[in-house]
Amino acid sequence: CQYFRAATESNPNDDVSFANWGSMLMHLSMVSEDQDTKKKYLKEAIERLERAVSLNPNSKTHEGELAYFNLGNAMYFAFFLEQDDAKAEKHLANAKEKFAVSMAKDPGNPMHTQMMEQLETAHEQRRAAHEQLARLEGKTEEEKKVEILNLQKQMLESVVDSHKKAVAQHPGNAGNMVELAKSQFELAMLCGRAEAHGLFGEALAAVDKALAASPQDTSAPWLHAILTQALSYSETDSSKSAQLLAKAKSEFDQVMRSETDVVRREQLNKEKEIFKTSMQNWKQWQDLEAKADAAEKANRKTPAAAGKGALDAGNEDVGGFVILVGLAVAIGVGAW
Repeated sequence: CQYFRAATESNPNDDVSFANWGSMLMHLSMVSEDQDTKKKYLKEAIERLERAVSLNPNSKTHEGELAYFNLGNAMYFAFFLEQDDAKAEKHLANAKEKFAVSMAKDPGNPMHTQMMEQLETAHEQRRAAHEQLARLEGKTEEEKKVEILNLQKQMLESVVDSHKKAVAQHPGNAGNMVELAKSQFELAMLCGRAEAHGLFGEALAAVDKALAASPQDTSAPWLHAILTQALSYSETDSSKSAQLLAKAKSEFDQVMRSETDVVRREQLNKEKEIFKTSMQNWKQWQDLEAKADAAEKANRKTPAAAGKGALDAGNEDVGGFVILVGLAVAIGVGAW
């Protein structure tokens, strides 16, 4: 966000930076636990995206997503957050309007069609979300964080399933394959090492198919490098992990060599470091979990053992993990 803030201060007419900034703020809103923080980020996201489309009605993020589409997503999220039914209806009407504009500008985009279909059950989805939040009342903070983590995982599982259906319906559409891979990466960041490793592998296979279907796709090689790097951190064999990490570096370098835009190169470098740090933190949490599980099993075998286990020592910081993976997902979605 600081990068895009600086870019718009340098050039107040930079609609792309406003579009990217708004998209990032929206996803930060989605993963924030505090309701006031959610609303603050969402309000700012809508303001930045509205600024983008006011500067350029065809404004897109650097990855080609229409700002109008992201604006519709932000307003749709506002519909879910709003407690007042009348105000929520206004948000929904605004979201529908923005999605309609998106479809008119890019009628062949399957994501726009899927979103319009999803709106048909908007009220049922909102009611279910509010019921779920109501069930959190009375629970401890740790219990709430676990519930939120499970909710995020369920949401992303639904997104993955939706993209799988789109790929099945349009097997030659490289864009659908790329979107599937992105959603699988995001879901993997909420999973344990073994499940995540499988998802990273599936995502890589989807990108390979996208590249075969559309060799000129400019976003797929970068995504392939990110996923190869992710796979290296989920790999338990140190030799294989090192090989994958070297392969990821080679793929990153190849993309950077082919990028001639200086500003874009700088942005890609920052994205690479963000993803690297996110994966390192994710691996650290996974290592702590493995140690905690081992200690718990040892304690079960020797119940007379005194003292605290790894979980009692504080390695069970579920709250920290929720924040970690939430930010990783937000970074991922914002950077796509």
